Amino acid sequence: MLAISPAVSAGAQISPPVYDLDCDGAEAYSRRSRGIAVIVVHAGDIVCARYADGIDPEQGWEIASGVKSFTAIMAAAAVQDGLLSLDERAADTLTEWQDDPERAAITVSHLLSQSSGLALPRESSRLPGYEAAIRTRAQRRPGEAFIYGPRHFQAFGELLRRKLEAAGLDATPAHYLGRRVLVPMGIEVTNWAMVDGMPVLSEGASISPLDWARFGYFVLHDGDEGGTGLVDAAAMAALFEPSAPNPAYGLGWWLPHPRHAGFRGSRQIGHLLDTLGADADFPEIHVAAGAGAQRLYLFPDLDLVVVRMTRGVTEDPATRSRSWSDRRFIEHLLVRQERAR
Repeated sequence: MLAISPAVSAGAQISPPVYDLDCDGAEAYSRRSRGIAVIVVHAGDIVCARYADGIDPEQGWEIASGVKSFTAIMAAAAVQDGLLSLDERAADTLTEWQDDPERAAITVSHLLSQSSGLALPRESSRLPGYEAAIRTRAQRRPGEAFIYGPRHFQAFGELLRRKLEAAGLDATPAHYLGRRVLVPMGIEVTNWAMVDGMPVLSEGASISPLDWARFGYFVLHDGDEGGTGLVDAAAMAALFEPSAPNPAYGLGWWLPHPRHAGFRGSRQIGHLLDTLGADADFPEIHVAAGAGAQRLYLFPDLDLVVVRMTRGVTEDPATRSRSWSDRRFIEHLLVRQERAR
């Protein structure tokens, strides 16, 4: 097994924990819950690439709400390009909101943290398009409550679409992300769900396990000295700051760590993640999560990227089962060494 540990800061009084990386244990647990792939990248090296029998490593699988992490990176790229700022009022671009006091106060960060206050109507089987999203009334004041749903991201899609159009740039937000980040990094999204001719920014894209891992490595290292520098470093860091209404969520990313505990248990954070039962010294973790237990885990302190994939809920509805536990998967993968007495 490979032993990994967070870097020791100067003057630290206590040595950080050391973990054995058990790919076999993690992959076995994943398969018991219908998993088809586990990819582990440590310090830029692929140390584990396990696929179920008959799985083509190049095939893309729908990652459901894992797409929200793509949308967050779109925003960080747009900040670098001077198209927007995270704290600007959305109504400066979505002018239909200017006469509504509550919607007029919504910022880009409110949309990406799912705290815009937009109402969560009973969704039909058809996702709302951008125009439907911006017609949504406000249910709460911005920043008051975490309301999980697609309309925040679809409203952001229309905001970015208008920004791109005004600047004479890409036809859609998905084309923008491709040009600015995915193509330069050699990452391919094999399919992207569309509504009314525009890409859905809350869910519905497909990507191969290895390319999702490449995306995760880019997110961890884009701002490093000598890194690609494709997006604004301060905006990238802001994606992983706990939001006030739900400290377990940043901007498009879950932050399921004890020090960010905001809700108790998975039922109050979108049925996506169970609370990570770990000590306070457990390494920081960021998660892109989608239905069907599609997961991209980032461990910045460990320089570790982990992808766990299933066929997704469209191809394999049984992956909706609640038998999956993020906590147990991570416990199988990262086996903490006992400290010498």
